[in-house]
Amino acid sequence: MKASVQYNDRIGHASADIFGIDYDKIAQQCKLGDRYTIIGVSLHGTDEIKINLICRDNIESTDEKEVLVDLYPDVELSVSDVIERLNITINITNNKKYDDPSLDTDAEVNMEENED
Repeated sequence: MKASVQYNDRIGHASADIFGIDYDKIAQQCKLGDRYTIIGVSLHGTDEIKINLICRDNIESTDEKEVLVDLYPDVELSVSDVIERLNITINITNNKKYDDPSLDTDAEVNMEENED
């Protein structure tokens, strides 16, 4: 699954915890029935986060071709409905070396108000 925005100026990576999220309950809330199986979620926006479900279409899918759809439910879902914890990183430079998903920082620094 690939994230995309209008211009894709910068790319990044996301990681989420979903322990305790009941996707079967969400499927029932959204009245997905047997036709759709949730395989992922997509969050988009800034001031107002919109959520759509990435689903397998169990009717249209075959052994040869799996059909995935972006499903926009008619019930309002919040970020906390679909994700327990979320971390997003974005490479804001034009330097490709920072696109590596295994790249990690070496330290954490907390700036103090009186620090020079």
